[in-house]
Amino acid sequence: MERLLAVSDGLAAPCRAVARVCGWLLLVLMAVILYDVIGRRFFSTGSFKLQELEWHIHGAIAVLCFGFAYVENAHVRIDLFSQRMTRKTRLWIDILAIALFLIPFMVLLVWYGYDFTMRSFTRGEGSPGGVGLPNRWIIKSAIPIGALLTISGGLSVLLRAIVALRRPDLVQELV
Repeated sequence: MERLLAVSDGLAAPCRAVARVCGWLLLVLMAVILYDVIGRRFFSTGSFKLQELEWHIHGAIAVLCFGFAYVENAHVRIDLFSQRMTRKTRLWIDILAIALFLIPFMVLLVWYGYDFTMRSFTRGEGSPGGVGLPNRWIIKSAIPIGALLTISGGLSVLLRAIVALRRPDLVQELV
């Protein structure tokens, strides 16, 4: 069981590392927004590229941190129903939800997201009208990468749930 926890921690590590990078990206996002707002307000220097950069950074942060949210149990739950269930029932629901829904959906997202990104790369896709950012494939690559991180985070939680079912003394907080 300790080995499963070690594997779980290994699967959670990339999610945590990317979340730390995204934390710094929040500061970059804040700086870009401040620069854009101050420039627009006081110097009449609007830019489509800055606005797109804001959206791209915001989107990347959101998509890349799904796995971290899952690992840290910060994702959306329906507590109205689960609060009446036993811990064992909640753990089984987590295991089944991860195995039957989360992982298959994220595998599809990796598959189609990769294709989506590669088509954008080969076409040299940029912003419509040519006034925004070029290389749209960079932001599109966040979709399959975020899905891979979510798979990693989901597997980490799944392994911890299995350990919690068999050896509750090893895992205190999970659901």
